[in-house]
Amino acid sequence: MTQEILDNHLNVVSSNRGGVFFSGKTDKVINFCISSKFASRINLQLLQEKAEHYEDLYAKAKKINWEKWITEDLSFRIDAQTKDSLHNSQFATHKLKDAILDALREKKVPLPDIQKRVSDITIVLRSFLDKFSIELSLTGESLGRRGYRLESGAAPVREPIAQAMLEISEWKPGSTIVDPMCGSGTILIEAALREKLLGEINKFILAESPIFTGLFPDYVFSEAQKQKPKTPHFFGFDIDPEAIRIAKENAYEAGVEDWIQFDTGDVLNIQNRFGENGHIITNPPYGDRLGKPIENLREMYFQMGRVFKNEFPGWKLTVLCGEFSLLGKLAMKEKNHLPLRHANLKAKIVDYQIKGKEQTLKQ
Repeated sequence: MTQEILDNHLNVVSSNRGGVFFSGKTDKVINFCISSKFASRINLQLLQEKAEHYEDLYAKAKKINWEKWITEDLSFRIDAQTKDSLHNSQFATHKLKDAILDALREKKVPLPDIQKRVSDITIVLRSFLDKFSIELSLTGESLGRRGYRLESGAAPVREPIAQAMLEISEWKPGSTIVDPMCGSGTILIEAALREKLLGEINKFILAESPIFTGLFPDYVFSEAQKQKPKTPHFFGFDIDPEAIRIAKENAYEAGVEDWIQFDTGDVLNIQNRFGENGHIITNPPYGDRLGKPIENLREMYFQMGRVFKNEFPGWKLTVLCGEFSLLGKLAMKEKNHLPLRHANLKAKIVDYQIKGKEQTLKQ
């Protein structure tokens, strides 16, 4: 995340386990928000202060010009994770809500609706030691949830992780991607969106954000889009027909249903009809995630490695895996990797360069 911020010519102010704080020129901030591949949330910090007790939180929060952001036609909710001096998150939420409503009442502003789950505006409250911060999420939900995934199969890849896989693979728009275990289609949909929207993968969710449009009222979202390629170069397969049904529906919701060819198929039977160069980017099953016997998975990974080397020599292979012993069964030399957490498990994205065909030797 820090590198992506720096690549957008923004200034990193500080960082901690909660995130990275940055600043920069308006056009650079806008471009980062619209094109960020890895951010799960981007928040506008309204206040960072000290609070010895909950009344400090109330008094300081009440001074914020809430009427600038909250109107009667917009609902809001509070996402609070507090500790130390504000150790009770539920009570801290209550005090912040009171501060907001009392501030609006004093200015005779009509009161908005308050929601617990889905709302137009998400106010983020965090505290650590004797400090707290109040922030506005530029999107009510996670920025990574781009709104197309109405259904998901077993153990789906989150959108920012799919983008990280594309980044590690060094895939470039226009290059072929095959996902032979595509599940609900997230990896291929994220690649197609990045190509179709010319990198502006967050613009639709931000266009509906009252915080983003209020913060940048003069910004006009680009309508530029790349035309569908004449020859498809995104291909997804899964052994489960239900997964393919879900993937097709998700692609339709994302507006890239014509960009991706989905079909049922077994990874161990796949044949290369896609060209001499390309990328296999996939999220294979692993034990803790799907509950399959580890011995069966070892054999599967061994056979999978043979298929890839025989059918796709010269291609790149990028996999996400949380059972590292399985990766050795691919019998390939790792080129690069990125450790991360996926579904609360330690995992890593590993990139390989597939060598030539295996030869069967006889004495």
